[in-house]
Amino acid sequence: MMYVDAAHQRIGVATLLLASVEAAARAQRVEGLLTDASITGRPFFERRGFAVVSSQQVTVRGQSFSNFRMWKVLPPDRAA
Repeated sequence: MMYVDAAHQRIGVATLLLASVEAAARAQRVEGLLTDASITGRPFFERRGFAVVSSQQVTVRGQSFSNFRMWKVLPPDRAA
């Protein structure tokens, strides 16, 4: 799950956070990452190698919305 406050968007915060998560996952030999991305978050994850696995309808506190289950394969960390 990732959210960046509007006052801090488009300056690389999310990119750095995701890079850190990916590095930690590779170091632990995790094979891939899964996220449930919002409609607005989908392009961010697609640009970073995630692919849509399925679209979903989710209901939270009585409100229904669409999101996308996305997966990214992580190649093994060559330094490990």
